[in-house]
This record gives sequence, C-alpha cells and structure tokens, in this order.
Amino acid sequence: AILTISNVLSMLTMQVEDVNGIPTHVFRLKTRSKVESNALLLIVPGNPGMAHFYITFATHLFELGRGAYDVSVVSHAGHSPGVAKPVDSPACKDWYSLEDQLAHKMSYVRQQAANKEVLYLVGHSIGCYIILEMLKQLPPARIKKVAFLFPTIEKMALTPNGKIFSRLFPTYRKPAVTLVGISSWIPDAIRQFVLTSYFLYRRATPEHAEHMARGTMNITGPSLYNILCLAGQEMQDVCELPENIISEHIEKMAFYYGSDDPWTLKSCYEDMIERFPDKDVNLCANGYSHAFVITTSKEMADVTFTRLFHGDQ
Repeated sequence: AILTISNVLSMLTMQVEDVNGIPTHVFRLKTRSKVESNALLLIVPGNPGMAHFYITFATHLFELGRGAYDVSVVSHAGHSPGVAKPVDSPACKDWYSLEDQLAHKMSYVRQQAANKEVLYLVGHSIGCYIILEMLKQLPPARIKKVAFLFPTIEKMALTPNGKIFSRLFPTYRKPAVTLVGISSWIPDAIRQFVLTSYFLYRRATPEHAEHMARGTMNITGPSLYNILCLAGQEMQDVCELPENIISEHIEKMAFYYGSDDPWTLKSCYEDMIERFPDKDVNLCANGYSHAFVITTSKEMADVTFTRLFHGDQ
C-alpha cells in the first residue's frame, strides 16, 4: 500500500524515553506491518538538538522508504524542551558534552534499537561529528549507509559563524539564559503566535511552522544553557578531520555540503574531494541553508533518500 501523510502521522509516536538515564524526547515512525522491520534510520540532530525540528524531515524520509525501515529522531541529552531533570538520576548533569552526547546516542542504539540489525545513520551539522565517533564503536556489518548533511566535522572555530560565536558565547551565555527565563512569563498563546508567524515568514509550511514553534517556545533556561555550552565546546574541540574513520567507512558514506554555509569552510568540501576523489561527496546546487529544517525539510529528505539508496533501488 502507498503511504500517505495521514497514514504516516498515525504511526508517529512522540514520547519522553529514558536514554542512558536521561529523559529524552524521541520521535519514532514505525511500520504498521505485522512483521517489524529489522532496519532503523536514525537521525542525529544538529545543535539545538531537539527532535521537534526534524518531524517533517523524518516523516518524509519514512514516506519515501515505504516501510523498508523505521525512523527515530533522538534529541540531544539536556536539549529536550520542557523535560524536567530528575534529581535522583546520577546520569543527569547541568550540561552534556560531546562525549556525553556520544554515550547518549550509543545507549539508544544498544538498548532501544538493539533489535535492529541494519542501521542507516543520518547526521546534521554536529550530529555528523557524533556519528563519526559512533562508527568507532559500532560493528561495521551493522552499518548499511551514512549520510552527512551540512557536516561540521573540522575547523569549526575558523568558519564565519565560528569566529563570531566563539567570542560571544563566554559573555552572553548567562544573559541569554536569563532572557529565556523571563520570556517564559509571556502567555503561551502570544509566544505561539509570534514564533509561528516568524517561521511562516521564513517560508515554512503551516504544519511545520507549528512544529518549529512548539519546540522553540518550550526551550527552558537549562536546555538553552546546554545548547550554548555544547556549542562552545564545538568551537574548541572540533578541529581536525577524523580522516582515519572516514577512510575506513568511505564506501558507505555520502557527504552533502552547503554552497554558502557559514558553519563550514568552502575549503573543507574541496579538501574532501581531493582526499576522496570519485566518492559520494556533494556540494549543494540548490541553495539550501545549513538550517534546512526550517524551510526545506522535504527537499532535503529527497536528497538524503537519494544519497542513501541510489544504488539499492
């Protein structure tokens, strides 16, 4: 049977799950077949790492797969909006580092996705870096294909945005968190209207604008603190290209760089082409932005599906 949006949405579950002892928003899309799929397409988000932003992207990828795989979007530890931190959980911290996010995603794969024999991994922005670290621990036979979308996997502090935000984060982190706390006093209806209007102005579809607004308006002070602290670490630690792990898995990898991405140097794409000639390394020719989840989720789902399955279907 052909999947439709209404059918897909009926298969979408949104819930808070315990992932490595940390309450985490996880969005799942599962087939309604009596025989459960043995394949999982796991989306590791960028930063902010909230699954809400990827609903349209994930839904369209699931549609395109026609039941060949389930889809999960796992929010980053500490980024889940509106999720209280249990005081009795030793795994919960004030903020979670890149190493913590790696352990968090590996826990999901080993526990919640233990029954999935085949993995398709899709990373966006810093999610690509996390996936590269995951590949050092996952059995190669379990990995079918990996897609890196607008990857931030090297030289982050040298990028146009990196140069700006590296200076801003130390000074403005606490005022930003305070401002978010103050904004929570604004009635929800007003915040929902303002944010939805903004995303509509950015040319998001009405349905997607609602998802984006809902995720944004529920950001708390602690979740923003996590977002900003992680971003600060990215500037400091994401420096050298992990060439060895890429070389080991390059035949299963597809890279998709932005043509005008302020979070990635143009030379990074050029260096990848030079290092790995004739491999699946692509430069966007459509003008899609780094924050594609705002306006081009479906278009990027088409790109991702093509890169993952162009040799299989």
